Amino acid sequence: MSLHPNNPHQGRYDFTRLCRHYPALQAFVITTAAGDSSIDFSQAAAVQALNAAILASDYQVTFWQLPPGYLCPPIPGRADYLHYAADLVVELTGVAKAQGKQFRLLDLGCGANCIYPILASRSFGWRAVGSDIDNTALKVAGAIVKANANLKGLIELRLQPKATELLFGIIQPGEYYDISVCNPPFYASAAEATAANQQKWQKLGKADRGRNFAGTANELWCEGGELVFIKKLIADSSLFASQVGWFTSLVSQQKHLPALVAQLRRLAVAEVRQIKMQHGQKTSTILAWRFAPTT
Repeated sequence: MSLHPNNPHQGRYDFTRLCRHYPALQAFVITTAAGDSSIDFSQAAAVQALNAAILASDYQVTFWQLPPGYLCPPIPGRADYLHYAADLVVELTGVAKAQGKQFRLLDLGCGANCIYPILASRSFGWRAVGSDIDNTALKVAGAIVKANANLKGLIELRLQPKATELLFGIIQPGEYYDISVCNPPFYASAAEATAANQQKWQKLGKADRGRNFAGTANELWCEGGELVFIKKLIADSSLFASQVGWFTSLVSQQKHLPALVAQLRRLAVAEVRQIKMQHGQKTSTILAWRFAPTT
């Protein structure tokens, strides 16, 4: 795994330290054939315990619980996105270090896990707004924020009333965000998501376990998939050009990049960036764009 230089999650997990901060993780720790400590990453409960341990040990977030079925993201990869986001904010604002609550992040689709607002607040002291179309997810995220005193006053959660909208109804008049982040649904249909899950287990040499990956329907797929979702975000971003410093989105399918960049060029944005991230066998790209400041 090749991570951003400032990402604290370099190297192997220190399970001794993690279990000390979150003892419940110990029940899921196994010893591999090579003699290393690990967990069974196919077990949702084990992955959630690992995440909770990382948040407790590295971010002092001591309560983080998700209902069954909600997306449980790998924290090192999510932290990577935010460290690259911080680089963009530094470059745009000219500050030496983007630290403090004068900086604001918008997370489009924060989910129940609320991971980007949490990491942004704990890593950089930023204020964050997280939006979602799932009211249940927002209630779970709200309970996490409320339970951790070091998150209070830094994270605000907003319900997107229209499932077809991303920015409208969330960004309010007069608001300004230094950067927006987004982790779009990967798949174009439930069938595509299920097929991808089955293929994953076949590659791992495991029996088909059905839909045992975490993630609700709206977290995993949308009509038209990732490409249509990001195209909508790009189109709408031009209408909020003066209210967001950098718009960004994670792009998991690299074949979509040419069409997305072409759309941005047609919009005559001031700048487009493609930031590659390599996590194990997986390559993803942060697509970032900004508009020229209005005079």
